[in-house]
Amino acid sequence: MFSLTIYFNDLYMINGIIIGNDEIKRTYLIHLIDQYSDLDIIENTDSLKNLQNSIQNYSIDFIFLFDDFDEIDVFDLVNCWHSEIGVIMISKTPELAAKCYAYRNIIDFLTLPLDAARFMKSVAKIYSTQPLKSTLTAEASQEDHLFVKTNKKLKRINYSDILFIEGLKDYILIRTLYEEYVVHANIGNFTNHLPRDRFMRIHKSYTIAIGHIKTVTSNEMEIGPHLIPIGRSYQEKTLSLLNIKKIKDVQ
Repeated sequence: MFSLTIYFNDLYMINGIIIGNDEIKRTYLIHLIDQYSDLDIIENTDSLKNLQNSIQNYSIDFIFLFDDFDEIDVFDLVNCWHSEIGVIMISKTPELAAKCYAYRNIIDFLTLPLDAARFMKSVAKIYSTQPLKSTLTAEASQEDHLFVKTNKKLKRINYSDILFIEGLKDYILIRTLYEEYVVHANIGNFTNHLPRDRFMRIHKSYTIAIGHIKTVTSNEMEIGPHLIPIGRSYQEKTLSLLNIKKIKDVQ
């Protein structure tokens, strides 16, 4: 079995933390993140200690903060964090939204229950506050390969050889022109490490190499000899990035 080693600095990522007492609500938030964004969640926890350790050990850009702590005022927490860390407050109390305006690093306020469409607007705000990340990602795209570790050796895979990556629960399948590799990794996190001008996630289970696209329809792509489905929630974004303005144009 292969394990993943990618030699990119974590500054190339947009890294976040989820903190809240309710595991069910945090799990649903993770679901939304996986479905509608490329954000990388470093920590999903109910422990303030774990959160602080992650802030100290990683480059953290944003925190999803649930307002469900009995003994701590969440606004006191916001004051403790570096002003460059964006905060998305999540609460069942809409009236708290007005108070958020007094805190420069609170970039959005979401009310419970979480709504997917409203969440996507929040993701857009996160991206808009990360201009430096976009620059760094562009610099990362100058690399032409990555390494996966197998049998105590590092195997080089050229980006130009990759056809697509398929998610397999806790693993991914990297399909190249010549071989395939099964890697213990999350497809969302793996995709985040790839150059965005060369790779595109088109389905919750598939990331494809743009340079190997042969044909496109409204619901699938031909990549090499393979037909890869386009997820319904990815259709508009995918066609837009390919400069295809209307889905009916390719039906």
